[in-house]
Amino acid sequence: MIGVIGEALIDFIGKGKEGSSVDFASHVGGCGLNAATAASRLHCPVTFFGKNSADMFGERILEHMVDNNVLFDPELCSNPLPSMIGFAALDEEGKASYAFYSKNTAPTSLGRDELLTALSEHSDLKALHIGSVSLVVEPGCDAILAAVDMIKPAPIVFLDPNVRPTVIEDFAAYRRRLELAIQLADLIKLSDDDLLLLYPDLDVDEAAKQLSKDSGSHIILTKGKKGSTWYSPQKFTVDSPIVDLPVIDTVGAGDTFSGALLAFLHRGGFFGPDGEEPRLEPLPKATIAQAMRFANVAASINCSRKGCDPPSLEEVEELLASL
Repeated sequence: MIGVIGEALIDFIGKGKEGSSVDFASHVGGCGLNAATAASRLHCPVTFFGKNSADMFGERILEHMVDNNVLFDPELCSNPLPSMIGFAALDEEGKASYAFYSKNTAPTSLGRDELLTALSEHSDLKALHIGSVSLVVEPGCDAILAAVDMIKPAPIVFLDPNVRPTVIEDFAAYRRRLELAIQLADLIKLSDDDLLLLYPDLDVDEAAKQLSKDSGSHIILTKGKKGSTWYSPQKFTVDSPIVDLPVIDTVGAGDTFSGALLAFLHRGGFFGPDGEEPRLEPLPKATIAQAMRFANVAASINCSRKGCDPPSLEEVEELLASL
């Protein structure tokens, strides 16, 4: 099983393009829940470890998890604080920019001890996905890092910073927190936009290589239309092109990529044999190329639909077979 620690929220997505006066359609979303949904639809067992509100939006989020076979801890899903809300505006190419209402919301109130209790109930936990807004807003951000550092046996940690500048009030404090997360991570997935924000003095390729060298982790860089590149700590890289499908919008594209990548590695046994403590098995070039192709196909299908709507395993396999 894989676990996802993060935010579940309601996204309000503009029906028109950025800058115009438009109506908004609401969708269940959030980096963490999107990734969990993507993995589950690809036949990967997944549990979402996040605090959920008891309000009407929280009820929609619970229904979404049930409908998509995403497991959750009921003790974390009846918080009196309100749900987190996000607004997405789309530019002419369907790329989204975001604004979040996250302070004093249920997802940001997650405590260390309650998270550890929830995690400890899953002896089959192989990997954990962390990142995005949940690593920004206090007090939950510090609780998440503390719990991930303490859990035994230690799962494989997949970090997706998914940097949201509009949420970050103290960038220096966020950088320090992110450095702690990087120390915990085995796999780090970033977009080119993330790297430009975190390493403004380097180009994205140099920044990714430097991060791989400094962290000793696998770095997976997504570059929009330019595809993705995997930087292995064994000092080789693997490039993977996008799948050219019509783009409706990019909402949840990176989250779908992450969920698909985790699903591929879990289903392939690369997080260690069942019944044994988690370990990241060797990842040769051929395996990495297959994993990235699988994830790129899933993300491309998602972008061909409105909002975050990850594909099923059957849809991914059908498109792969046609390429």
